Amino acid sequence: MESELKERLEEFLHGKEISKELRKITATGRKSLVVEFENLLEFDKELAKGLLDAPSGFFDAADAVLEGITKIPGMRLRVKGLPEIIEIRHIRAEHVSEFIQVEGIMTRSGEVKPEAKEAVFKCRRCGEENRVLQVGEFFREPLSCENPNCRKKGPFDLVVESTVFRDWQSICIQEPPEKLRGGRMPRRLDGIIRDDFVDKAVPGNHVTITGVLRVFQERQRRERRTTFRKILFVSHIDVRQKGIEESELTEEDEKKIKELAKDPWLRNKIIQSITPAIHGYEVVKEAIALQVFGCNPLELPDGTRIRGDTHILLCGDPGTAKSQILKWMANVAPRGLYTSGMKATGAGLTAAAVRDEISGGWTLEAGVLVIADGGLASIDEFEKMGQDDAAAILESMEQQTISVAKAGIIATLNTRTGILAATNPKFGRFDKNIPPAQQLALDPVMLSRFDLVLLMRDEPRADYDRSMAQHILQMHTAPKKVVKAPFDPDFLRKIIIYARKNIEPKMEDREAQKMIENFFVDWRKVAAEGAPLPITVRQLEALIRLAKSNARMRLSDRVTVEDANRAINLIKTCLKEAGMDTEANVVDIDLLMTGIPKSQRERRQRVLEIIKELEGQYGGAAPIEKVKIQAGAEGIRESFVEWMIDEEKKRGYLYSPTPETVSRAVR
Repeated sequence: MESELKERLEEFLHGKEISKELRKITATGRKSLVVEFENLLEFDKELAKGLLDAPSGFFDAADAVLEGITKIPGMRLRVKGLPEIIEIRHIRAEHVSEFIQVEGIMTRSGEVKPEAKEAVFKCRRCGEENRVLQVGEFFREPLSCENPNCRKKGPFDLVVESTVFRDWQSICIQEPPEKLRGGRMPRRLDGIIRDDFVDKAVPGNHVTITGVLRVFQERQRRERRTTFRKILFVSHIDVRQKGIEESELTEEDEKKIKELAKDPWLRNKIIQSITPAIHGYEVVKEAIALQVFGCNPLELPDGTRIRGDTHILLCGDPGTAKSQILKWMANVAPRGLYTSGMKATGAGLTAAAVRDEISGGWTLEAGVLVIADGGLASIDEFEKMGQDDAAAILESMEQQTISVAKAGIIATLNTRTGILAATNPKFGRFDKNIPPAQQLALDPVMLSRFDLVLLMRDEPRADYDRSMAQHILQMHTAPKKVVKAPFDPDFLRKIIIYARKNIEPKMEDREAQKMIENFFVDWRKVAAEGAPLPITVRQLEALIRLAKSNARMRLSDRVTVEDANRAINLIKTCLKEAGMDTEANVVDIDLLMTGIPKSQRERRQRVLEIIKELEGQYGGAAPIEKVKIQAGAEGIRESFVEWMIDEEKKRGYLYSPTPETVSRAVR
């Protein structure tokens, strides 16, 4: 039977196309011949069946034939493209020792180690070198010396210089987010890669893997158990650049979506299909729709990369459905993940250094942002994250990479994902008398990374309250009638996947460019006349991203004046709500960028000057009451002086030698 298998394999591997490919491989120095399973099936169905049922014998025979043909030691046959993909959670006992294909996200890749393939041992008694082929996963030594004049059972020394090694790497893959509807826990599968296929993928990559499923007996306190651990011995690994969610689109879906491109109301229908169970919040729904459609990043000739993903922060009063919006979007968006800031750590969001159970060394485990690469990360309770944990994602938000230096591992992982975050106001509910930006419980450095900061206020309005009550009542009595959208979530998801895959809007319309340019210049013109700066280059880049996203949402590859106008209106709404200095009644971008508006910055500087003057008069410590009196004479309120002194103490610029005095820390 074995000889028959070798004959059929020799006939297959001597084929014209295979021979041509082998010549290319030998010329480049590679050691792997990759063939499609379909080609094997077309050549001989019995041979293909033998691969699926008894892969170990098949590959041993194939590798021996290839080494004979190419005269290259370690030449291997790799097979890809099986007709069926088995979900990780559906791997069962019946798949043990079979050749299978799985797909998922690589969450961990260990270091590449040398593995002994043929070990050479030197007998200490006679000096004879004994070669032992390493079969299986455990190291084998000679039973006795091969020298007929010796035949002793040792001792032996391993001759490392003469031993034949090959590369070895452990990996771990996890079910993709698309397969985890309904809050299911993701399942994982460990794997081992050898030879020239090591380091083919990095954590965060979506991969399709073929291999032989093998099992190893588990132990507990040195006692062997009846359960076995599953490990996939990888034959071929394929990194899918566009993501596995593309398989959700059928030809019929694509045809239907192309027809939608002719609908002039497509954009409005998509916005209406976002969280239809939630009443109102049209601006928020429009912003989120633009976020999930997104636009392609800009790659400059000098290697600079400008992100195409939009980051949105929702800050709202209690009961404004923030969490519901985030969870809904995580289920609908391709590669969408949901987490809560209260339960997330910096390592959980970015990457963690963990001990590899197979190799024993340290390796990186991908976090939420790495796994959501190319999708959407919804982070609830954002303000409840620790400062160190929140700071861990600063690089990810702007550069869309995570630089890791942990446990001796220095690496950079991709996090090309949009972030949709939700937070509560600092004091529990919005106060009309305080600028909104000062009520956001986030550091200004973090706040400045968001393209859009949208406020969700719960304010009594008779007409709106009545329509809200009617909507909720009808939702409980006739849900199918009320929660009815132009597109159901599954089809909306397909529209998003199609648009992100096929539509790449270009900013080529001169009128649209001029409209954005004029808006930016006109808004900044007021700052030249002494008013606060209302907009910066960051908002300009966000404006361009939103204009492109508008075009993509229409399934158009051309940004029009209307797209630019809608993006401008959204940016205006955001700045006028979140960036409004209520005291001066002007938009001040510094509220979002630094946390202190121009009007307060000038008063802060004056209070510091007063403290400096009084320090000289009172022996280096200014009485707080005197500071308040002198500031009040210049029109600065007592409440502002108290707030400013408290804030500067937190920042370390001021301190109190006594409870009644204040001094500058830096003079």
